[in-house]
Amino acid sequence: MVIEDIDSLDDSRLDVYRDLKTRNVVRDANLFIAEGPTVVERLLRSRFEVQSVLISERKMESFGDRLPADIPIYRLPHSLAQQLVGYSFHSGVMASGVRQTLVSLPVEPEERLSSENRKLILAGDRIVDPENVGALIRIASAFGAAAVIFGPGSADPFSRRVLRVSMGNVLFLPVVETPDLPAELARLTSLNYEVCATILDPLVTPLHEHNFHDHTALVFGNEYDGVSAEVLASCRKRLTIPMLNGTDSLNIAVSAGIFAHAFRAQHYSPVQPSEPGPSR
Repeated sequence: MVIEDIDSLDDSRLDVYRDLKTRNVVRDANLFIAEGPTVVERLLRSRFEVQSVLISERKMESFGDRLPADIPIYRLPHSLAQQLVGYSFHSGVMASGVRQTLVSLPVEPEERLSSENRKLILAGDRIVDPENVGALIRIASAFGAAAVIFGPGSADPFSRRVLRVSMGNVLFLPVVETPDLPAELARLTSLNYEVCATILDPLVTPLHEHNFHDHTALVFGNEYDGVSAEVLASCRKRLTIPMLNGTDSLNIAVSAGIFAHAFRAQHYSPVQPSEPGPSR
């Protein structure tokens, strides 16, 4: 392993990590930043190309044995690392990876999409909060989903915050950023998926009364105005979670967890882990 010690913030090798709180250079350059030991370690084990790792001197002792031999490792004094990234750098380690963006799901029958153990898909319509995007990805992984789809207007699924909230699961689960969510849902219908909108309406089917099709796509809407009329028109079913005590809504992540658990309770199958695994 070759470690490159850097003692100047003007070094151009550090540009991708510079002022991360105020700039979005990484997305423009088709890159993303993984932050923290767990997410960085998972990036290093993933299918994604890793360009470099940034590590503070104080983190070397606990993380150094996990660093690869074939990737540039930039080591900085801790105080300089905090100035570089633009905020308190508690985690002590970051890495830059190259994006692999899917704009549509595969349709070939041999793909994971149609596998016997992968029958659930989650879709987001204009999910603007990065924490909700990250939570949807993490929930999808937890309940053995084949993929997660995000339509236009959703937060970047490869932002630092999403990667952190998803605990790196975005690196192992197919995540689609489609320019046309209704068209993608129509493709799922053609693949024999039952597309279900999750909405707030006491007149639609209550979740506990619904028998899930063995291939189901669950669609979750914007945090403020729900599923759009255009997306709703592409959904075969409309489902709701009945609530008590005058409660009129639930957070998207909470709702997604309830719906995904309800599906998996009806269609349980042991799913092979698609990665993450233990982290020290």
